[in-house]
Amino acid sequence: MRVSRIDNTAKRMLGWLVRYSVAGRHTRKFFSDLAHGGSSKKAKAAAEAFALEHLVDHQEIRSLRTRLLPRRNTPHGIPGVARYVRPGGTSAFWTAYWTQDGVRRQKKYSVTQLGEHDARELAFATRAEMTSGNQERLAELLEIYVHDRKAKRQRRPSEPAVAPPPPEAPKRRSRPAAEAGGQERRTRA
Repeated sequence: MRVSRIDNTAKRMLGWLVRYSVAGRHTRKFFSDLAHGGSSKKAKAAAEAFALEHLVDHQEIRSLRTRLLPRRNTPHGIPGVARYVRPGGTSAFWTAYWTQDGVRRQKKYSVTQLGEHDARELAFATRAEMTSGNQERLAELLEIYVHDRKAKRQRRPSEPAVAPPPPEAPKRRSRPAAEAGGQERRTRA
């Protein structure tokens, strides 16, 4: 969330601009000095109040997306699951992490006892089970806040579904050599 000052006298834009992005939806709102009694302080206060209001609304979405969406910085792409090896290489284990009621929880699965494949699969299954409620909440919030964007992009009933094709230009026809007076084309050697 950014609140920045815009002083562009050529375009008569004097005020504060609020910009933020949630789940790929970008929002910008301008608070002009003139609309707030010519006072830069009042316009800034209104912009900051708007920013705080929307920051609180969208903070949960950002938090859930960070915790749940696949990432590129892990070999498997799943956040909250990792493989660890104890110092000295004595034992290895897969761990699933999640947050429950504001407390970070974890469950470890030993590679020595379960085998590499089973320990890994159990860690992924535990993570999926413990974050399923968060997945549902994220889907619900995205439907509320991002669905509006899709509705605005739908065409109006009065608009045609497909634009009519442009009128076709007359096609050029080349004449065969026989029609051109029996002359043959010569090529340069």
